[in-house]
Amino acid sequence: MNQHFDLVIIGGGCAGLSLAYQLSQLGDSCPKTLIIEERANYTNDRTWCFWDLEDPIHKDLAPYAWKKFTIKNHHVAHEYSCQETPYLMLPSDVFYKNVLSVINSNNKIQLLTGEKIVDQVTKESAWLIPTSKFMATATNVVDTRPIKTMTKKDSLMWQSFVGYEVELNSPLFNEDQLVLMDFDSIFKEGLAFIYCLPTSKTKALIEYTVFSEELFVAEQLTKRLLEKIGEYTQNTSYKILRQEAAILPMGNKEIDQQEDPTYLFAGLFAGAARPSSGYAFQRIQTWAKECAFELKNNHQLKRFKKDSFIQKWMDLLFITVIKKNPTIGAKVFEELFKNCEAKTVAKFMSDHSSIWDKLKIVTSLPALPFLLAIPELIRSKHRLDRSS
Repeated sequence: MNQHFDLVIIGGGCAGLSLAYQLSQLGDSCPKTLIIEERANYTNDRTWCFWDLEDPIHKDLAPYAWKKFTIKNHHVAHEYSCQETPYLMLPSDVFYKNVLSVINSNNKIQLLTGEKIVDQVTKESAWLIPTSKFMATATNVVDTRPIKTMTKKDSLMWQSFVGYEVELNSPLFNEDQLVLMDFDSIFKEGLAFIYCLPTSKTKALIEYTVFSEELFVAEQLTKRLLEKIGEYTQNTSYKILRQEAAILPMGNKEIDQQEDPTYLFAGLFAGAARPSSGYAFQRIQTWAKECAFELKNNHQLKRFKKDSFIQKWMDLLFITVIKKNPTIGAKVFEELFKNCEAKTVAKFMSDHSSIWDKLKIVTSLPALPFLLAIPELIRSKHRLDRSS
């Protein structure tokens, strides 16, 4: 194995593999790249969803799409059409298989699995990346690892979820319609809802999600998830095929980047996740494409694109309203989908909204809770900016 690389990518998750995939498209112009990944094997460990807008990257890989969705609150269901912007689901095993195949076809990229960094990354004439097997050196480094253990103070709110993919013995699911949000009024420690993605009449991914100031691990949410799965399966027998869980920041302080532009932090705490929704997949794909372009043409790394001032503050204000009073959160979402076309909401969630779309979003929501939340947002933002 060559010891010196033009680029070392630390972490072969979504961000790392997406960048490597885009680099692999460069053929012989691809920089000599090493990906260092802790896991020994890639499995179906997560799911990415996104709206079909502006020809999204890897749209062709998504095996599932829905043109209708439901919002439920207090057992009342509201159905909506998203015919113009279908909701797409991409299981990670499909993504890994296809992306790894392309990456492996370019001999300028090497993937080292089952390996991790054993000491600090330092710089002399080049970056020194110590693994248990050898010392790699690199001109550029993209580091996708979380920089520290997450704590409550690192974000305005958190999206915690746990989900089971289940299989029934009888056909009960409506595979043509997903449940985007089914709010749980019983949960009092945040805004909680069920997210149900039926992939056939007998299979579905059912997740229990909480927007809260607190971080909830999977075990804390599992009991409620199982109760809700019982409702969705009409208490018939089912088999759990797999589980996924995560905690995502909503309105976090971004990582302080290195002064040296040849070392770049990438991932959730570097701008990958949309604060108000947690959507990250397409933001990562856009960054990866732009970063590969910069490496090829200017031999420089590119950071995640900053959200516009208006979008950032709309997101943070939305989060603050829910944080300040989770009980009205369900009503806020109800009003949003009731008063705006699904396409308008999808464009806003997917970073494709015009100023007119943003205006429609603002005018569709109840004014008083948002006005009252402004002082709290200013205080919270000030605390977040000052935190280390």
